[in-house]
Amino acid sequence: MTDPQPDPTDSQTPAPEKTSSENRGDELTLSELLILSSMWMLFGFMLWFYLSPFHGIPAREAADFILSELLGDHFRQIVAEPGQRWVYQVETNIQYVFRDGTTDALGFIINPLVFSYGLPLLFGLVMGSDVSWLRKAVILLIGYLTITAVQIWGVVFQSLKMLGFNFGAQTHEIVSQAGISDAAIALGYQLGTLILPALAPIFVWVLTNRPLVEQFVGWNVGDLSRPKAG
Repeated sequence: MTDPQPDPTDSQTPAPEKTSSENRGDELTLSELLILSSMWMLFGFMLWFYLSPFHGIPAREAADFILSELLGDHFRQIVAEPGQRWVYQVETNIQYVFRDGTTDALGFIINPLVFSYGLPLLFGLVMGSDVSWLRKAVILLIGYLTITAVQIWGVVFQSLKMLGFNFGAQTHEIVSQAGISDAAIALGYQLGTLILPALAPIFVWVLTNRPLVEQFVGWNVGDLSRPKAG
């Protein structure tokens, strides 16, 4: 008498789990993010440039206040250039002797867009990500506040750099009397021109999109804090 064959339907063997690649089939890939971000970034650059007279107002007002506190009566105001409203005209009360022998209040032009180009970059990354519209709006708001702070930093230190190094001993002495050293101006100017504008949008996007970053790199930050078995 032969033993009955086991019924395969009675087996308690669990069904094989889906692989991580199968689980990620509907997730955004890095190549898709780059393509979508590039397309959105082009649109973002147009919005950023044409709306710059408006979204640059907070930076202009804040820089105006900071420079007036630093330079006192030597500083007058920062206004939008009448012919090109996306640039700032820094006006001072310094009676400067120009090369042609005339004397007049010193003023110069600063382009604040060189400090805020990270805004359309962040716009492209956020709009290309597969997160909710509410989360995109929150990230863009955080990014705008962060990049505005970078823009304020850049405008202030470029103004101090021009007064300290571009117009000779007359204006350099005024900046020195305000207690601002050449080393501090050089450091602040380099940070505001070369480092902060490029890194600010990347930091904002990475810190606000950790799950997406973990998906691309292939590991979870939470797993690093777990003790190893054995």
